[in-house]
Amino acid sequence: MNNTILQLLILAGVALFLIFRLKNVLGTRDGFEPKGKDVDSTKIEERKNTEDSSDNNLDEEATEYLFDDKNSANALTKIKEIEKNFSLTDFLGGAGSAYEMILMAFQSGKISPVETFLSADVKENFEEAVQEREQKGLSIDADFIGLRDTAVKNISFRDGVAEISVSFLADVKSVVKNNNGEIIEGEEADTKKQFDVWVFSREIGSDNPNWILVETGA
Repeated sequence: MNNTILQLLILAGVALFLIFRLKNVLGTRDGFEPKGKDVDSTKIEERKNTEDSSDNNLDEEATEYLFDDKNSANALTKIKEIEKNFSLTDFLGGAGSAYEMILMAFQSGKISPVETFLSADVKENFEEAVQEREQKGLSIDADFIGLRDTAVKNISFRDGVAEISVSFLADVKSVVKNNNGEIIEGEEADTKKQFDVWVFSREIGSDNPNWILVETGA
């Protein structure tokens, strides 16, 4: 037997081996194929995995924002049971925007554009502070540079009403001027850190999506 025939036989053997291996790995149309009942079972399993994923998302938010605060985690769970799409991440984004808007309105002394986001007590306190400032002939020029950090301090849920306490750390430029426009406090070029802890409240399940600022502090 010459070398050419021997080489052909070896190649044929290799080809048969590869075909056999492919059939074992890929299977054939004669093998097991799921029927209608099996497809339904697959769908049920997919739904279960989706529900498990939803539970994991809640756990992830509680772990990320609330650490070992079990009371706040339980309150978050109750909120999400009523409003399935509630996201603490989205809430914090909105709270950051509200913080900038309300803080700058207070600094400028123009509360009316944001009064719908304030509780009656907070609105009254803001207005009294602005009036006292005006009586002294003072005004504030301020620029909001940006937020450094936002963090959830506490979540409570009682009688259908949620309260979320959030801390804000921001960079702000501000100066206090007298009636003559002279700077009596601060430097225009200086950026200072502004730290506040605000509490937002809302009736969960309500058609009104707005959270109301009910308390301010530091």
